Amino acid sequence: MTYVRPTFDELKARIEVDLALVPAVLRGPLSAAWARACHGQHGHLAWIDAQCSPLTCDLDRLYAWAALYGVDRLAPAAAAGALAVTGAAGAQVLAGSLWRSPTGLDYEALEAVVLLDGTARVEARCTTAGVVGNLLAGSKLTLIDPVLGVDASATVMAGGLSGGADAESVDDWRIRVADEWRAVVEVGGRSGRVEDYRYWARSAHPAVTSALVQLHALGLGTVLIRPICNSLPSRLPTLAIRDDVLNYVLSRAPATADVRVASPVSKAVQIRVLLDPEVDSGTNRAAIFANLADLVHSLVTDEAELEMVAVDDVIRRVTSRYTRLAPVANLVCGPGEAFAEPTLVWG
Repeated sequence: MTYVRPTFDELKARIEVDLALVPAVLRGPLSAAWARACHGQHGHLAWIDAQCSPLTCDLDRLYAWAALYGVDRLAPAAAAGALAVTGAAGAQVLAGSLWRSPTGLDYEALEAVVLLDGTARVEARCTTAGVVGNLLAGSKLTLIDPVLGVDASATVMAGGLSGGADAESVDDWRIRVADEWRAVVEVGGRSGRVEDYRYWARSAHPAVTSALVQLHALGLGTVLIRPICNSLPSRLPTLAIRDDVLNYVLSRAPATADVRVASPVSKAVQIRVLLDPEVDSGTNRAAIFANLADLVHSLVTDEAELEMVAVDDVIRRVTSRYTRLAPVANLVCGPGEAFAEPTLVWG
């Protein structure tokens, strides 16, 4: 049974009834003063009730809940990857050398490299943490300070500069705190169940939104974790993210577990939609793509199924004047597979 907090006017009316024998000239002021006090007490009790759960508590109380259960909020992560650097044979790139992107972000060389044959691969990391540091392969960067014998322009290599992620949102953090609270209350803590490995993967890096967990996939006693990153291309984790997940899980998993981390096998999702000419606009196309992306992102279980009924449902939220030409049957992931970002073909 849900308790409904009385309003100030309701409290005042009740008190006026209780003060029926008091002279009318006093009844109004007395009932108003008493109602204000009672209304404040009800508000304080409602606030106390909200603080009793990490799902509803204030932010400062959420920090207290998180500290109690050891669930730190995930800090932003910096994008990293490799640059193709050219110049004179024998020229040297020093650790700490900086390149700048067209957006004004700087990328730092992580180690010294010699251009033995006039080219070199330089591992670099963005000096600004967050998703803004991610760059596609082929992007051009420019040296901030000239280096003798090294060309000013560098190219982002295959795989891009990726893995950058913003700080964990308060809502996502709140959910992880509540998940840990539930695990402690219901089963006494994390012990190596499938859902525990999925939780540990999400706690290892802010880009990880879920994970596939396969027991004994690589032999008896193995636990294969495949992180899913909805904010990254094809939802696949970078090497740095996989390393973070492995190190984090190893620090918490049972000693007997043989933990491995790999990328999911990407399963393409291509949907062909024909919009009626009257509704075929850039705005509608963008809205349909966003809805389909949200649908795909919600499918994070083993052997997930993308149902065409659900696809039609999210398209109809934008317009009912369309024809879905392909696919004609549901798409199903196999073991270890995760749906890639959807590709839409129009017409």
